[in-house]
Amino acid sequence: MNIRETMGRMLQKRDDTDETTPAPDALTLIKTDHQEAKALFARFFDSSTPSAQRRSALTQVLDALTIHTNMEEQIFYPALRKAGGSEEKSSVLEAFEEHASAKDLIAKIRSLAPRDETLTAKVTVLKEMIEHHVEEEESQMFSEARRVLGSKLEALGAEMQRFKERAKRGENSGRTKTTTRTSTGTAATGKTAPRKTTARKTAAKKRTTTTTARGRKKTRR
Repeated sequence: MNIRETMGRMLQKRDDTDETTPAPDALTLIKTDHQEAKALFARFFDSSTPSAQRRSALTQVLDALTIHTNMEEQIFYPALRKAGGSEEKSSVLEAFEEHASAKDLIAKIRSLAPRDETLTAKVTVLKEMIEHHVEEEESQMFSEARRVLGSKLEALGAEMQRFKERAKRGENSGRTKTTTRTSTGTAATGKTAPRKTTARKTAAKKRTTTTTARGRKKTRR
């Protein structure tokens, strides 16, 4: 066997392995993301880490958390809520609220100057928020997901993995749009709807005035 044939077989074997290697299930993928965030936070708070690497670690963890929360909100949480009952619904709603608080703080951290005196304090609070969220998610929500999703977790993990890959390439921007709804349940577009009721009232008022004027005219005769 010559060198060309040997290399061809090796490449073919590697390609076959890549095609058959399954994506992690949803819970494994989420837990891996949690561990990655934990390691990045540790690098940021390590006093022996050079300042440039600390800034890099902070940027990486903020980006990773943003992708992770969007992935859960758009794929994992809806699937869990749909398959589950009242308990799962409650867990998902609470998780959404925790995500909202974390996203607000992430936005504030991103807006800070590198030497802002509140930077470390804000990152500390974010780290504590994420740790609390992870603890609840990996204990309560994971058990709920295993119970109500079961074998669907593998397919869900593959979908979530594809979402992450697209997000890292900047291809998920169209999926992260949200619609603000009013208390009546209608979508708020930011435009003021025509006030048809007011127009009808104005027309009716004009007709009443005309009728009154005519009535007065007849009375004088």
